[in-house]
Amino acid sequence: MADTARYYAGLQRAWAVYDFTTGDDNMFFDRINLAGITADSFRKRGIEPHFVALIHGPSTKYVTRTFKGTKFEGDVCSKLGEIQALLERLSLSGGFDLVVCGIAMTRHLVSKDNLVPFATVENNVAETSIALQNQGYAYMQVDLLASPPRL
Repeated sequence: MADTARYYAGLQRAWAVYDFTTGDDNMFFDRINLAGITADSFRKRGIEPHFVALIHGPSTKYVTRTFKGTKFEGDVCSKLGEIQALLERLSLSGGFDLVVCGIAMTRHLVSKDNLVPFATVENNVAETSIALQNQGYAYMQVDLLASPPRL
């Protein structure tokens, strides 16, 4: 068995950018929850996490207060309240930024006043992702093509 303690030796901070595009409710909830668990694990090791969750594409529905008048109108998301409560908790925990793509908001007809209050809007999160990766943030992809978790 490998000694994994060496992976963390000297590590003072852990930076990651999570790229969310999935519209699958179970997958989104599972992965955002895993990001929170991961941040907590780093804190327990004495390592300061800073995670940025970039929200675009179909994932935009998870930061929308109401689907009425949006392209998500008619969608059913039984986990929406649970997802948004988790996103708010993570956003308030420190070291976790929730950034929504303005382009995706326009494409999905989501206005700023229909966005959860703990999210920040950036015009183009593709740019944000590139900038963060160039600063050393690890890239974590959560996309449409991955299989949803079995819950």
